[in-house]
Amino acid sequence: MTTPERDYCYFIDHRKYNRNIGCRRHDNAYGIHGGGTERDRWRADFAFYRHMRDNGDPMALPSLLACLAFGWFCWNYHAGKGLWRGQLLRRFVKAPK
Repeated sequence: MTTPERDYCYFIDHRKYNRNIGCRRHDNAYGIHGGGTERDRWRADFAFYRHMRDNGDPMALPSLLACLAFGWFCWNYHAGKGLWRGQLLRRFVKAPK
């Protein structure tokens, strides 16, 4: 029995246009393996956009715009690098144990 592939793309189908790899890299840049300043967040968003664009994904531009507009809520700001420390999302949603 095979293990199902984890879906890293929350609002779009991860099975098309090689999206899941780009979404995983973007998620890692935002949280567990990344974070930092606002400039770092924009760098991660544009890397995600380029990955999608290079794979011919028609959702590249809408995804970039959504990340730029709403990504601040999930970005892992490092101490002294933003208005708060950590992800604002974690202040409202508790991680499962």
